[in-house]
Amino acid sequence: MDGDTLNRIRQSLLARRDQLGVGETFDRERDMKPMNENQAEIVDMAQALEQLEREQSLAEQERKELIAIERALAKMASGNFGTCEDCEEEIPQRRLTVLPEARLCAKCQEIEERQQSRVMRGGGAAVAR
Repeated sequence: MDGDTLNRIRQSLLARRDQLGVGETFDRERDMKPMNENQAEIVDMAQALEQLEREQSLAEQERKELIAIERALAKMASGNFGTCEDCEEEIPQRRLTVLPEARLCAKCQEIEERQQSRVMRGGGAAVAR
């Protein structure tokens, strides 16, 4: 991978990292306003809990993305950027341009996703009785 492409990808990762860092982080104690008895109707509480779950989910997604970005930047610094972590083949430049934090080539990513899908469906290895 040429230096200009690597630099563009690095800048893209840094920009996304900054964007994630600038956003408000989820702070449950700050976001949860104390409810007095008049406000604590069941519907209001359910809506507040639903909103809280959405915010937690978004915060978790952002945390995972930030970890992936940091991992990619560390790999750049160590000279390992662009190498699949499973098969150790070079990840195509097109894939890295679109998804700079990619740690696997498309083939290995597909295999991992299929395995995760089986686990999520409970279709793991059969258990002998």
